[in-house]
Amino acid sequence: MNLGLPHRSGPAAQAVSVKRMEPTAQAQLGPLGLTGFIVVTVLATGIDAGVFPEKLAHSVLPVVGFFVGGLAQLLAGLFQAQRGDTWHATVFGGFGLFWCAKAVLIQWVLPATDPALRGDVNGLFTLPWVFVVFVLWLACFRIHLALLLTFTCVLVVFVAMTCFGFTGIVGWNRVAGWAGLCAAAGATYLLAGQVLASTWGRPVLPMGRFLAPEEHPES
Repeated sequence: MNLGLPHRSGPAAQAVSVKRMEPTAQAQLGPLGLTGFIVVTVLATGIDAGVFPEKLAHSVLPVVGFFVGGLAQLLAGLFQAQRGDTWHATVFGGFGLFWCAKAVLIQWVLPATDPALRGDVNGLFTLPWVFVVFVLWLACFRIHLALLLTFTCVLVVFVAMTCFGFTGIVGWNRVAGWAGLCAAAGATYLLAGQVLASTWGRPVLPMGRFLAPEEHPES
């Protein structure tokens, strides 16, 4: 079937085909890590925001958190570490371990904990991550605007989760939920940018690069 495109055959056509599908530097296991982040963040923060029923947290989050949010991001982080990409290795590896631990916390630790102490346990669990995410957020200023906006939402999520754990004020939980959904939307944009760049062979979606040196790995 002729669609009006010039016909190519032989080695030249094969070279063009291979070039178009050849993975770029941005499209290794980064999209896998982003996929894990998006899926688990939509579910977890959707529950916090009141979009999904809270009763689903104990039936869905442990499994999705451990395998999708945990193992998928951890694999992506280990791969990025082999490439010498410290920022992405820390993000995906750290968040992968966070969700593996979170799944265990939800499934086994919290049910066996005194109900009066569960809030403090959750607050103490997320508190150190506020400082980790803050450092990662600062590093985003050397990458691009899309990542900075996404991680701004992630930082709000961890601050709000910590405040909710220690205070029990429901408003903090709603802030964490909606900020998390915004972070998931930003991560979806980043995922689309990486996947489209790998199939088109060039950047398709603007990321707002503003301070990063040319050789810095994209997100």
